[in-house]
Amino acid sequence: MALREDAGSVQAGDGMFMKGEKCELHALEGSDYEVSTFASHVNAGFTTRHLFTGSIPMRQIDVKEVWERERKAGSVEFAIYLPIIGGENSRRFVGTCGLYSHRDIYRGWELRILVFTPDAIGHGIGTEATELTVNYAFERLNAHRVWLGVNAENIGAIKCYSKVGFKEEGRLREELYCFGHYVDAIRMGVLESEWTSASPAKA
Repeated sequence: MALREDAGSVQAGDGMFMKGEKCELHALEGSDYEVSTFASHVNAGFTTRHLFTGSIPMRQIDVKEVWERERKAGSVEFAIYLPIIGGENSRRFVGTCGLYSHRDIYRGWELRILVFTPDAIGHGIGTEATELTVNYAFERLNAHRVWLGVNAENIGAIKCYSKVGFKEEGRLREELYCFGHYVDAIRMGVLESEWTSASPAKA
């Protein structure tokens, strides 16, 4: 289930923090490239229909301010990159993920992820990025619990989170208002004990 720490690596010089079979997680730097790419794709709205939080349109200055505010609050933010086949040291920025809303006394973190490039959807990239991030929370941040909120109509995301190991913990009825109607919000979570027991390396 879990991608162990040896599935990722830290490489100086290229910003890579963790590496899976499909994607790489880099520290979200807030470079001009990252900010402009994120803003343009989010504003296009191809993969943001089921966003749990946030609003559009977003100006590039808004994106920078949000990322900086989260960093100052102690959040851990990653950029999801895909290596470009045949392009040495070339990578494409396709999404963001991270750990937020840290509650130190309870060792809890909220996971958020957005793959904003349409052609990166449906290939297991979001699942792998979620696995890498959750594994980092338990193996490096000593988390006890990782949780998330998801739009009940976002069936693909719910399947992804369930595959990684998240379990539904509750439902907030008609919590969200999306495209003219109210939608339930589902809370899901995974515990450290569940993650550890599902890991081949610790079985």
